[in-house]
Amino acid sequence: MEVKTIYRKINKLGEGPIYDEIKDLIYWVDIEDKKIYTSRTFGEEITHIDMPEMVSAVFLTNKEEIIASAGHSLYLIDNGKEVKKLAEVENNINTRFNDGKVSPDGLIIIGTMDLDQKRPIGSLYSFNGKNFKKILEKMTISNGLAWNTKKKVFYIIDSPTKKVTTYEYDRMMNLKYAGVAADLKNEEGVPDGMTIDKEGMLWVAMWGGGKVIRWNPDENKKLIEIKVPAKNTSSCNFGDKDLKTLFITSADSPDDLGGSLFAVKTEYEGTYSFRFDIKNISF
Repeated sequence: MEVKTIYRKINKLGEGPIYDEIKDLIYWVDIEDKKIYTSRTFGEEITHIDMPEMVSAVFLTNKEEIIASAGHSLYLIDNGKEVKKLAEVENNINTRFNDGKVSPDGLIIIGTMDLDQKRPIGSLYSFNGKNFKKILEKMTISNGLAWNTKKKVFYIIDSPTKKVTTYEYDRMMNLKYAGVAADLKNEEGVPDGMTIDKEGMLWVAMWGGGKVIRWNPDENKKLIEIKVPAKNTSSCNFGDKDLKTLFITSADSPDDLGGSLFAVKTEYEGTYSFRFDIKNISF
């Protein structure tokens, strides 16, 4: 599978690609440059939205608007690119929001991380449009998330553990530990962003490993790996109209193509991102 460079060295810390099948747009963020990027598939055009804080994730909604996490807050962004703060989680000067996605039942699930990347002071939260609820704690770098809706299991990464952990979940994202889906201690790098394909296999970007791996969570077994010309490969997600193109973000590096947005056409079909219902928001 050939990895193509869509935008060369455009980001300081590219993260969180997400595909909007209605608009046929790819969103991703540059955390350190405080920007949300949008692009027509395969780089036909590109725009960006400036954010007031370090931005970590984009959430699709059932309307034109999107929601983004930045700093310790969630922001609503309308079609005119107006940015409005929705809510703020407990403000700890030693943490910030990191990766997040919308759950199958429409909750925003978003984690925090230790800015020093050493202490287990991060947490995982759900947001229902009105309130945050802490659903996991003692995390160091809350990272990649995915759901298998057929098996009713949720996968989450705390990067320094080098594991993908499995939880059973309910509609309100109450979690029950269900084991380890991927033990990546023998893989180069640490797990960062993650997505899931239609077959229930996990795709994990390996920060420091320069690759994305496809992993069978039921057998705790690597199936394939895709080498990426950026050592700090940060996240991945499927897009394009057939959901078979894997978009990959990365962080800037002087020694390789880090900071680029990549794409690779695969034989595997991804899954659509879940959406948050705007009517649930209480200002």
